Amino acid sequence: MEQQAATAAPIGPEAARLLARASNLLGQGNIGAARIVLERAAETGNAQASFMLAETYDPVILSKWGTYGTRGEATKARDLYAKAHAGRVQEAMDRLNALRRE
Repeated sequence: MEQQAATAAPIGPEAARLLARASNLLGQGNIGAARIVLERAAETGNAQASFMLAETYDPVILSKWGTYGTRGEATKARDLYAKAHAGRVQEAMDRLNALRRE
């Protein structure tokens, strides 16, 4: 699954390790496990983790990824995108706007 680069604050080593693990899980299509890892990374205050976690709840993104059996939650995705945008992830605002159009 393609992960878009986004502008955000630098990340620490633990968050970097967690984001790499989550990216691998997403690449394998394991959304549930990726969510668990991303939740931990987001707890460290990492905006990129919040953005990636939002993607796992975004019905638009889940559809693009062609996932089956993974339920999207637009409200949760919006909240996480807002948190990511507050952390200077610029692409988060685009995703928020796309969700509002759905």
